Amino acid sequence: MKKFFAIAFIAASLVACGGAEEKKTEGADTAAAKVDTLAAQVDTLTAKVDTMTAKIDTVAAKMDTLKK
Repeated sequence: MKKFFAIAFIAASLVACGGAEEKKTEGADTAAAKVDTLAAQVDTLTAKVDTMTAKIDTVAAKMDTLKK
């Protein structure tokens, strides 16, 4: 979750800092695409973390079964 906030903060600051320059339609589209790309990467990382958590839970359940 900390990584998500860090990425979101960086993306927000990049978008906010771009407002001082002359606005071009290409630049705005590029910034929006970068933010969308970052959001997709965060979603992918979240899915990977969920998958690893499920694997760890499965291993822990197997270990508990073996202990009994």
